[in-house]
Amino acid sequence: MGHRFVHTFHLARWLSTNARGEHEYSAPEPHACRYQGSIKRLVAADGTDATSEAILFTHAKMELRDTVYPPGADTEDVGAGKQPLRVTPRFDLFGKLDHYEVYL
Repeated sequence: MGHRFVHTFHLARWLSTNARGEHEYSAPEPHACRYQGSIKRLVAADGTDATSEAILFTHAKMELRDTVYPPGADTEDVGAGKQPLRVTPRFDLFGKLDHYEVYL
C-alpha cells in the first residue's frame, strides 16, 4: 500500500507529562500517508464513543497520546494537531505488518 501514500502528515510524539499535567512532545516529523475524509462512529468495548472525521493510512507507528498534524495543517499552530482516536495495525496475507489505520 506504500505506493499510494501521496500525502504528508506531521507526527509529534508524546515524550512526558509534568507534575502540572502539561504534556511535552517531540518536534513534528514528516511522514508519508494516504489521507481520506471519512465520518465514522467509533465505539470502544466499554461503551464510550467518538466520531472520527478522517482516516490516515501510514507506515509510521504512533500511540494515542501522540499528536498528528493532518496534511495541510500548520505545525506551528498547536490547535491544528489532533489526538488519534484509534490506531489499528493492518497485516498482509502473510501476517506481516503492512500499515496502520489512524482515525482522527
